[in-house]
Amino acid sequence: MLSLKRIYFLLFFPTLTFCLSQELLSEETHFVPPVKSANFSGASNSTSSSITASTSGTSSTSSITPAVAASTTPTTTTTSTSINTNAQIPIGTADPVLGNRIAKISNQLREIPKDAEQIWREYDITPYTKGRKFLDGSQPEQTIVDWILRQTGAKKWHAAPFSILTVEPEKLYVYNTKNVQLIVADIVDRFVHPSFANESYSIRVISISRPDWLVRGRQYLKPIPILSSGVQGWILEKEGRNLLLQELSKRNDFKEIASQHLIPNGVAHRVSSKQQRRYLRDIQPNPSAANGYAEDWVTIDEGFDVTFVPLAVMDGWRTDAIIKLEITQIDKMIPLQIDAPTTANPRQRIEIESPQVAKFSLDEQIRFPKEKVLLLDLGTIPLPNLKQTTESGNMLAGLTKNLTASKRANILLTIEKVNNSQITNPTSVNQPSTISGNQMYWNSRK
Repeated sequence: MLSLKRIYFLLFFPTLTFCLSQELLSEETHFVPPVKSANFSGASNSTSSSITASTSGTSSTSSITPAVAASTTPTTTTTSTSINTNAQIPIGTADPVLGNRIAKISNQLREIPKDAEQIWREYDITPYTKGRKFLDGSQPEQTIVDWILRQTGAKKWHAAPFSILTVEPEKLYVYNTKNVQLIVADIVDRFVHPSFANESYSIRVISISRPDWLVRGRQYLKPIPILSSGVQGWILEKEGRNLLLQELSKRNDFKEIASQHLIPNGVAHRVSSKQQRRYLRDIQPNPSAANGYAEDWVTIDEGFDVTFVPLAVMDGWRTDAIIKLEITQIDKMIPLQIDAPTTANPRQRIEIESPQVAKFSLDEQIRFPKEKVLLLDLGTIPLPNLKQTTESGNMLAGLTKNLTASKRANILLTIEKVNNSQITNPTSVNQPSTISGNQMYWNSRK
């Protein structure tokens, strides 16, 4: 008599055998996606593909009709599989110039919107662009555009209402509201004013090791608001400037890093000096490399970039000064030992580096009286390790000559007007002849 266990075994063993055979068949069949046989057509919204894959004793094919069939023989297993793809590729525009695009594009020139009562103006800027001397390759007209964007804000030109701002060496084209046009007209007047063309300014850079100079120098200073964190600003008389410099020059740590005189009104003066530091950032396994690993070498720029733009105000007795400064200093390179074993050298280690970088940035626009001196204390900031790259007696030569050791120092900037030209009848351009005290010093950053 058969036991109960034997009866169960006889009943379920065929089913178990069939399931195991189907599992083995699925493991033996592999599908390889097509590489070179892909065909895409922009005129059709359906995609068809043909896939053929084979392994030892295994082959499979697919078509666009869903069907699955499997047969098993002692030597060959064949599986046929179909994939139905209905990927919709939206076609928005077949543009004759831009080609087929998903976005809907129109090439019809419509009427310029006037919903905000915008007006069109063309400004002649040749008294500035053609009447001054600029370095070869410079684009002085771009300085006017940069100043306009700074005063109005970029949203005035890249958001509603519809607007236009473009420039050529001879013309500035503006389409915007009346209020914006008034701002633009004032800025252009400041660049092309014939009396302002004779004005020049100077900038000096001074370093001391400690900021304790302020203890004895406070008596000469009148503070003004500064937006940049960690930066202080003052206005002082030229006589007070002389007395303060006499006090500072007695210190052993006093150094005048650089000075530049006769920077014309409205002309952007830029000084940049950078050097590249190359280092190994990472490694990745690569059998074809000499040591079995591909090396990722990169560079980092160390140095400074200074931009100074003075622009006289239409009232005739004040000046706006834009000062931009970017400093990047590599304090040190931190070495890291990475395990990089190979068959030939299982204990190989490769040294990579991680830079410890200090940065400082300043972007200020400050308005101050022409007969005064503007003094800025940038704080104790990094000084990049640069070597002299030029023998000329300009500001770049002074900076690269003195910044020869990576360290930190308290940096002072002085800015002032250096000539005595005066504007005849400065109130003839409908500007107020007197301004209240809280409007004398003005700081703005858009």
